[in-house]
Amino acid sequence: MLEAIFVLIAMFGAFYFVEFVYPLNERGGIFAFFVILVAVFLIIAPGMYSMITGAPFVLTTKKRLSAMIKLGNFKKTDVVYDLGCGDGRIVREVAKCGVKKAIGYEFSFFTFLLAKLRTFLNGGAEEIYFRNFWKEDFTDSTVIVCFLLPKPMEKIKKEIWPKLKKGTRIVSNDAKLPGVVPEKELHKVFLYIKK
Repeated sequence: MLEAIFVLIAMFGAFYFVEFVYPLNERGGIFAFFVILVAVFLIIAPGMYSMITGAPFVLTTKKRLSAMIKLGNFKKTDVVYDLGCGDGRIVREVAKCGVKKAIGYEFSFFTFLLAKLRTFLNGGAEEIYFRNFWKEDFTDSTVIVCFLLPKPMEKIKKEIWPKLKKGTRIVSNDAKLPGVVPEKELHKVFLYIKK
């Protein structure tokens, strides 16, 4: 969503910029337009990729956020990863539980900036990174939280779940981990524990 708004603003800005430069220098105007177009594409491409391979940025409800915290049963020794952390609200609440580490990965540039800004303004203990979580290592995790679509949950089952150590918990908002029976469910939030 943030990417779409940025694209519209950037495109209108580019057209007005070219309209201003074009009468002054025809080649310069066309070159400037293509430079702006390439820059816009490079900035939004990771966000589009993350929407396809994870989920679009959607806010969770307070009820589900509370359910995630309750089911997560976070402890001071927990190392928690939020896959596709959005604006950071879930990982921020997890950090408030006093965990050892609360790390959020976001691959949509503007959503990442929003999460970093909110962390800065709220003085949160969470760490937010602009990274593709599919390329990260979660072997040190004790808890993984996520709010993803069903297809990415299938990929988590195939690629991430087998590498997790025994006792690692996954708290999933809305989508189930296919083929694994949840330990608990509350308000469409599911808790899974690696056996």
